[in-house]
Order: sequence, then structure tokens, then C-alpha cells
Amino acid sequence: MTNTREITTGSVDLGEVRLSYRERGTGTPVVLLHAGGFGDWFAPVFDEPALDGVRLVRVHRPGYGDSSTPDGHLTFADHARLCRLLLEELGIDRAVWVGHSSSASMALQAAIDTPDAVERLVLLEPAPSPAGPSSEELVRTAVGPALGAAQAGDFRGATDAFMSGVCGPHWADLVRERLGGDALDRLLRDSRFFLTDEVVAAMEWPIDEAIAARVTAPTTLVYGAAPATRAHEETTRQLAAWIPGAELVALPGVGHAMPLEDPAAVAQVVADAM
Repeated sequence: MTNTREITTGSVDLGEVRLSYRERGTGTPVVLLHAGGFGDWFAPVFDEPALDGVRLVRVHRPGYGDSSTPDGHLTFADHARLCRLLLEELGIDRAVWVGHSSSASMALQAAIDTPDAVERLVLLEPAPSPAGPSSEELVRTAVGPALGAAQAGDFRGATDAFMSGVCGPHWADLVRERLGGDALDRLLRDSRFFLTDEVVAAMEWPIDEAIAARVTAPTTLVYGAAPATRAHEETTRQLAAWIPGAELVALPGVGHAMPLEDPAAVAQVVADAM
């Protein structure tokens, strides 16, 4: 029997950037693409036994963790393309793409641009585009103050403003509890790229009903039933209505930080989707 707990770590130089990854197991390839602001959102999910039967690849996107920071601006399409190139370097031509927040939008873009590379999508609360009624309040109370603080060089304050708005006031306690005391330092380092480049890419990302209707991969869209803001749920529901045949799943007791709040439930959603 194959030992699915044997973990391989490595990095691949793609020219534009160097991407780091961790992988374990054999079977259907499944790539975990972390949300913005922190490269280790999916760290606990990676270890869950519900995913022992697949080839699981957890990627640090450009600007995060051990991956390099790009010299120029990256769009969501760029992030999707670079992830696909990494998978090709690992001998993976087709995979299940699991994305969270901004990376859910990137995975969706991958399915639009390169449908042959995407076997299935599992999208956890995509970034709020299309924007629902709650997005305006989120921008006013969290995103706007976060960007203002970042422009003033206060990245700690910017990170707290953003994370409190999307994940709730106890987000830092959750990160420490799940990933250890030094995880906050890693998150603060990662948040610089998010606040200076990725947020811009999120604002630029074009999605509408006609574009979403081009998705042919079976798609599961997931939202948390206990959120700090309903902005992501509204977007998730709208995308589920636009993407042909999409399944909509509500996870009880969690919000936008669901991979840290209940990694077992998130892993089970992925396993069930397959």
C-alpha cells in the first residue's frame, strides 16, 4: 500500500517566478490554491485523512511563503497560468482545482482559459466579484481602510482591518491556534503582496454571466453559514446560478476562514465532490 503521508517538498523555476509546493499521495491530482493574504490557509486541510486517496499538491502562489515575489503585476489569469505551468512541471496535465477566495476566482479563470487542464472545480467563497449588496459595506468598513493603511506603510494595521472585516475580530487567535505562534509573522509578511498587488488584480478581474457560462468543468461552490460578512456568500450564490450545473454547498458553523475553522469539513467537501 502506498504511504500517502510521505510528503515531498520542492520548488520549480518558471522563469517569471519560482513556485514552491508540497505534495503527498497518489491518485487523482488535486491542487490546493490558498486565498489571498496568507500562503498557509490550506495547511491543515493538506493533512486531513479525507484526502488520503488523491495526489494532493499544495502550492504557494507568487508572492507567498517560499515562492518568489514577481517583478511586475500579476492578474488572476497570470496566477492561473503559473499554477498550471507548475502542475505541468510535476507531470500533471489535468487536476481538480480547489480554490479559496481570490484563488477560487483564479481557479475559475483557469477553467475558462484552459478547460482541458481542469477536471473539476471546488470553489470556497470566491472573491466578491460579481459584487452583491454586502460588498459595498465590506469595502467601506474593511477593504478601503486596509488599502489606506497599506498605502501609508502600516501593513500590520492594514492586515488587521482586512482580516477582521472578512474573517471576524478573532482571526489572529484562530491563526495562532491552528498554525502556531509564528504563523502571524508569516501572514504579515505574505499580506504585503496581497495588499499591494493582488487586491488590484481582484478589482480588475472581469466576470459576468456570459463568461461564467463558458465553464464546462463540474463545479462545487461552497459558502460558510456563519460569516463575518455576507459578501462572499452573495457572490458564491450568484456564480452558482451562472455556472452550468454548479452545485451549491453551505458549511455550517464557519465563515470565510473555513480552511482554518474546520479543515476536516473542507477536506470532506473536496472528497465528496470527487
